[in-house]
Amino acid sequence: MQCEICGAQISGKPHHIVIDRAEMDVCDRCKGFGKEVERTAPITSTRRGVAPEAGVATVRRARHDLFDKMKDELVEDYAEVIKNAREAKHMTQEELAAGILEKVNVIRKVERGELVPEEELIKKLERALDIKLTEGIVEPEVQGRRGESKALTLGDLIKVKKNK
Repeated sequence: MQCEICGAQISGKPHHIVIDRAEMDVCDRCKGFGKEVERTAPITSTRRGVAPEAGVATVRRARHDLFDKMKDELVEDYAEVIKNAREAKHMTQEELAAGILEKVNVIRKVERGELVPEEELIKKLERALDIKLTEGIVEPEVQGRRGESKALTLGDLIKVKKNK
């Protein structure tokens, strides 16, 4: 397991701390940057205040990372790309909207850059116009102390000031 602040390998049990309401698992060196807390148990019953019955399986929610969903990023000039592709296919905004089952106002706002399209609309536009509106995010790598390559961590991006 890696420290969520400095990225160092954690040997032994990680320290679970809170920094500005964000819970993190950190190494011995970084535990002083926040307040150490006990892990909170997940809610296992669907009915409040009622203990689960014996023999009944409890539902646990998997921990989700914010960055799990961020695989691709919308291109910066998406509005211009969509408009140019639509015009190249000799389509009106109304025809495009009807073809992908969207409102004309949505297409107009997207083409003017007033509305950032959701993932579902991006996929519809890409299929209808034969274009690519997303680009993959490349995660930068940092050289470790001994020359090994590791993922970029929060500690690499900011200068941490220890609270006294």
